[in-house]
Amino acid sequence: MKKNNDPCLCGRKTRRSSACTILLLSLLFSCATVTSDEGREEGAQWRLCPQQRHIPARPDYSETSTNPGSIEIRSDTSRITEDGLSQFSGEVEIIKGEQSLSAELAKYDHDSGLFHAEGRAHLWNPRIAWSGESLAYDSGTGISELVAGQYWLLNGQGRGHAGQVNHDGGADLTTLSEVDYSTCPLSDEVWRLTAKKLTLDHKADRGSATHAVLRVKDVPVLYFPYINFPTSSKRKSGFLAPTAGTTEESGVDVRIPYYWNIAPQHDATLTPRHLEKRGEMMDAEYRYLGQSFAGRARAEYLPGDDLRNNEDRHLFYLEHDQKFLDDRALFAVNFSDVSDKSYLEDFGSGIGATSQSFLDQKAEIQFLDYGTSGGMNYLRARVQGYEVTNSEITDNDKPYSILPQVYYLNATPFGNGFTLTTKTQSTYFDHSSLVKGGRIMIEPAVEYSFVTPFARLVPKLAFHQTEYFLDDPSGMYDDHASRTAARFSLDGHLYFERQLSLLGNTFLQTLEPRLYYLLIPNVGQDDIPVFDSDVFNPGFNTLFRDNRFSGGDRLGDANQVTLGLTSSILDPMDGRELSRFNFGQVYYFRDRKVTLPGEEQNTDGVSELIADATINLNAAWSLRGALQWDPNEGKTEKSTAALRFNPDERTVFNFSYHFRRTKTEDIQSNVEQTDVSFRVPLNDTFAAVGSWNYSLIDSRSLETLAGIEYASCCWGLRVVGRRFLRNTEGDFDKGVFIQFHLRGLGGIGQSADSLLRRGIRGYEDPFD
Repeated sequence: MKKNNDPCLCGRKTRRSSACTILLLSLLFSCATVTSDEGREEGAQWRLCPQQRHIPARPDYSETSTNPGSIEIRSDTSRITEDGLSQFSGEVEIIKGEQSLSAELAKYDHDSGLFHAEGRAHLWNPRIAWSGESLAYDSGTGISELVAGQYWLLNGQGRGHAGQVNHDGGADLTTLSEVDYSTCPLSDEVWRLTAKKLTLDHKADRGSATHAVLRVKDVPVLYFPYINFPTSSKRKSGFLAPTAGTTEESGVDVRIPYYWNIAPQHDATLTPRHLEKRGEMMDAEYRYLGQSFAGRARAEYLPGDDLRNNEDRHLFYLEHDQKFLDDRALFAVNFSDVSDKSYLEDFGSGIGATSQSFLDQKAEIQFLDYGTSGGMNYLRARVQGYEVTNSEITDNDKPYSILPQVYYLNATPFGNGFTLTTKTQSTYFDHSSLVKGGRIMIEPAVEYSFVTPFARLVPKLAFHQTEYFLDDPSGMYDDHASRTAARFSLDGHLYFERQLSLLGNTFLQTLEPRLYYLLIPNVGQDDIPVFDSDVFNPGFNTLFRDNRFSGGDRLGDANQVTLGLTSSILDPMDGRELSRFNFGQVYYFRDRKVTLPGEEQNTDGVSELIADATINLNAAWSLRGALQWDPNEGKTEKSTAALRFNPDERTVFNFSYHFRRTKTEDIQSNVEQTDVSFRVPLNDTFAAVGSWNYSLIDSRSLETLAGIEYASCCWGLRVVGRRFLRNTEGDFDKGVFIQFHLRGLGGIGQSADSLLRRGIRGYEDPFD
């Protein structure tokens, strides 16, 4: 029989409370923001779990076209008495929308609105299935009660028992007693979480539990007399899982983070930190997000470092981005400050922090507007400074501060392929010990674009004018200097493609020759200081730049042509690039006389030969390589090669080789290193992880990482050891990371996943 809008259906309120209950239990250790595995449970993390969990089969509507708002009741027998009682027996099934109920016997009192089911009573909703001895629901008050129930999460592996569940629909409160939860198979229950009483306030999205105990193999390991936690995916204030580890330099490192949900778009994390050999430290991070802005601020403070004669030490970082004027303008701030030059060495992440010699301190405004006729206006104003974080850097080596710089670019198309561009820049450079002053640059240019399906030709003529207004206490430079020069370039491309038969397969091959001619007269610039100019690192793209110097203080003289060739092999079915090769070299028609201070003029007839390649052998294997070879000396200046094997998300192997030759004759100053990293499954549950960065010149390891991971259906363990170079003086530090992970609850211990992602390219955390 079918019945529309009958109030006896009891599943809707119970469904919400039951689903939230299981999610809450999975958050008992995190007690704050979203840390459950919900949304990823269908993925690979449950691949080791049994396929069959013996969940009772859910009854559905007899017809797919049934109105979801109607109630369908099926039973072997039914009886309606004169006193307003209805009784259904024998495989009773009741369905309304996404909720279903089954029992051996069901009774409904039309006068009181009370529904009662008993005998293998089951209740289903889209996320959870319940089974109990009896079920009662008052359709008038919205109060329901389930006795001696067990449950299964339909999305994931969570399951458990509850002695009794009471839900008050009016107050939107749920109370569970004698409840437990686990994601382990019943045949191998490694861990479970139990609680004497659990109360859920669905309006406030909060829950509280008393006498909560984590048991491993029935042995209690953690006890919470009382705990308060969130009941939804909304961020909530509370303590996060503590972490603990150790390093040789600082000793035992314990962190207890507290998450503060200030508002829906504002939060903060406060982390008291104990460093055994240094003392107590506080780490605070504040994040905010709006429709047009976002940012974060972080501060670390250690009062009285025991390893540095009780010196107070700190770090402050601020990042802010804000759009305005209908997203055409952007205001951005990036500011960092540390108490001393050794801070990153002592508290950073190793060799990456050690190689960072300066911290950026910058604020800028950008504006970009596209005209209706295809033109463009771009404006940028910024101030920028730097803080030295390397003790070997002297004041004279510190970059100039920019106080401020204003840059404007206008591009106006005139039709028929012609475009006029104008670049202007005004900058004031400040320094504590070197010459300082202002620089004004203006560069108008006109170009013509000739484009066909198989070719593109762009001639361009530009004029460059620069004015300097200097303040030099040493008297080396005049108060005023200027530079005027013209520049002509011609950029030509050809595009070819053909079908290529290889190993019995047909591919699409492209061939793109490129010629770039550049002419710039020699203009004397020795009377101009160097504020922000340097030589670009050689690469395929830099071969086609209109100036071999970065910044604006040197305009390189040129009479040269660059020849380049790019070829790709594509899969004709989906356009996927299987391989790509780039070759290029510059041919000089005269010597280059413009140099940076202290450098000699370049008289070579050709530049280094630049080549790079990317080959995707198949879905698992890929190969990358690059070469910079100097034909004038017959030596390799730079070379890299990288091989990657990644057949699935559980397996990855990387090998790379890097070589760079310095201009000195001292071979020890060259850089020659190898990097090996991997995650290799040993069987279905164990995997080895590691990375090794080795210097062939110094015959020593720069960073070594090795560990083992265990991952089963419901829990995992990771142990990782690390030895790394912590400063430029060659001092090493050691650390050990141990993490115990319970699927559906979270991790305990010091996580090394970010370290593994950085050190092992392509690494996927098995606990995610």
